[in-house]
Amino acid sequence: MIKTRNTKIAIIISGLLSSQAVLANEANDVFSLGEIVVSEQTGVKDIAINNTMTAEQIELIGAKTAADALDYVPGVHVAQSSKGEKFLTIQGFEQDKVLILLDGVPYYETNYGQLDLNQIPANIIAKIDVVKGASSVLYGPNGMGGVVNIITKKGQEGVSGDINASFGQMGQNHQAGSISLGKNGFSLFASVDHRGRDAMRMSNDFEPVLSDIKDKFGDLPKQMVVEDGGERENSAYESTNIWVRGGYANESTELFASVFSLDSDRELPYNTRYNKVFSDFSSFADISEYKDTGMDLSGLHRVNDWLTVRALGYYHMHNDSYDSYDNPDKDLKLATSSYSDYTAGGALFTDMALADWNSLSLSVNYKNDVHKKKNVAYVDVDRSHGYERSQLDTISVAAEDTMTFGALNVVAGVAWHKQTIVEDRGNDATPGEDGSDTLDPMLGMSYTFDNAGLVYGSIAQKTRFATFTEMFDDTGARHDLKPERNTSYTLGWKNDFSHSLLNSIDVGLFYHDISDKIVETYLPDPNDPGWDLEVYQNIGKSEFYGIEISTLSQLTENISLSLDYTYTHARNKSENRDSDYFRDIPKDSVTAIVNWYQPWLDIDSNLRVRYRTDILIDERSQEWESDTLTIDMGIKKAITPQLSAYVNLNNLLDESHYEGYGQPNEGRSYEVGVKYRF
Repeated sequence: MIKTRNTKIAIIISGLLSSQAVLANEANDVFSLGEIVVSEQTGVKDIAINNTMTAEQIELIGAKTAADALDYVPGVHVAQSSKGEKFLTIQGFEQDKVLILLDGVPYYETNYGQLDLNQIPANIIAKIDVVKGASSVLYGPNGMGGVVNIITKKGQEGVSGDINASFGQMGQNHQAGSISLGKNGFSLFASVDHRGRDAMRMSNDFEPVLSDIKDKFGDLPKQMVVEDGGERENSAYESTNIWVRGGYANESTELFASVFSLDSDRELPYNTRYNKVFSDFSSFADISEYKDTGMDLSGLHRVNDWLTVRALGYYHMHNDSYDSYDNPDKDLKLATSSYSDYTAGGALFTDMALADWNSLSLSVNYKNDVHKKKNVAYVDVDRSHGYERSQLDTISVAAEDTMTFGALNVVAGVAWHKQTIVEDRGNDATPGEDGSDTLDPMLGMSYTFDNAGLVYGSIAQKTRFATFTEMFDDTGARHDLKPERNTSYTLGWKNDFSHSLLNSIDVGLFYHDISDKIVETYLPDPNDPGWDLEVYQNIGKSEFYGIEISTLSQLTENISLSLDYTYTHARNKSENRDSDYFRDIPKDSVTAIVNWYQPWLDIDSNLRVRYRTDILIDERSQEWESDTLTIDMGIKKAITPQLSAYVNLNNLLDESHYEGYGQPNEGRSYEVGVKYRF
């Protein structure tokens, strides 16, 4: 059972806020070094479909985490994994095929290639940039679907900060505090965020279903109900996240360091459709540790009028413990599987203004991934083993040139990537099978018309290397996989209007042609005819195409409307495929947000509607969600210039649907809180 840590959190927040409070601007300045490719250096954002979500927008929708915020970005869909993690898809690509950056630094764990986006608290985020398709080649590989750069806040001149506390049903609680300090070029931003719950409330419309049970240890029935509704079984959650950044900046030089600890432990809500039990593993489990810690270093120096040098260095650790039990009542602990991973790396960038019309950026990226896994079996002790170590090295060299000819902007780039398997579960990699390399070119153009906005188009080749978990099957045998490749095409138009009913519009068409796609397949187990092995293979092709449309309207002086629509056609073209479709990808997605400010009461309110259709939940059983409708609402009342109170109501219709295979959504919920700024 998860133990509460509210007292500890209160002490930390009190310490952060013990400095003398003076009224100052909010500490939400963007940490500019987090934007490793900014508009002054390349024009890549003008040739691709991109969206930006600011800190103000994130607060407006009541987001507590990066996952909450990203679910409102066009073309992005957030679902839940069987491990309780929140993950995203972008234009059909799963999160492990999207490059997630935290201030320009890759954010993932080395085994699966992705981390829980609920680990990143919203109160540290200054803005989120999402670039799809032809993202910059300077970022390195593994961004087939695009790049999500979560850019955090930095300290400001003076002293400022905030403290926030809220509560909801079933023990849900949230406390957060931040402080910003700045003087004579030195700055500090620090934040602590705590979230917890005793259980998750399910929708009243949830209907219990029989779960298939594969029990090779005990005597559970072949089918049973593991979730009967009401309080979600095994769904307690606790997280404590600490983020600190400090640095110095003057006219020519910037130096910053960040340290963070993102720590959670949680019970694992049971899969309602399928569960399995072995002597050393079970899907009836708890995540007793899920912790990410690290340090990032960044620097910039303007050598002269035409040359700027930037650098990043990082060391990130991920620790993960999975406790398996024999049945849903957790009568007997079978085993604990533990990961201890780290990623260390760095990047060097040079930005050169070669002429008034031409700028060139060069980059070198290197990272070293280490995955260590051990297993402690309490019943079948022969299944125990110490840490098995695997290691990958990845290097990338890139060049990107931006040329401007009046209203015409041209961006051309090329990158070379190489991944090398250094160590294979404690053994040196076999010579000749230790890596692969790829060459990724990119070309894009945009043209700005006087009264008709901006038209853009691009074509880009993208690479994504296999992860550790894809290289090994259930027996521990390693499979050498080729990199996935994607040729991405984008065509779009964006324009600003003076008409109040349509302030702006952004229309983007996309097409992705994927080859050597790595897909999870099921093959007969030669040692057990009644069992299938999960094996990842390069089994062929797939294609994704669609359209994104985003509009913004100022309906009246105090009422605004944002309306987004995305259509995604995602098809598996591989031979011997289980399905023509891919899971967790809505065919149609509509998001509408209405903001209304009542000046006579000084109240901000918003209504948020998300409608999605044709979401495949499981390929093998062909289970679909035909459509889902979620309506949320938020109200904020300013009590004083510094103090405000708010109410958030989520899933007002109490709709029940699945947001991942065997993972029903949360039912209607509420949150009441206060926020004080100083």
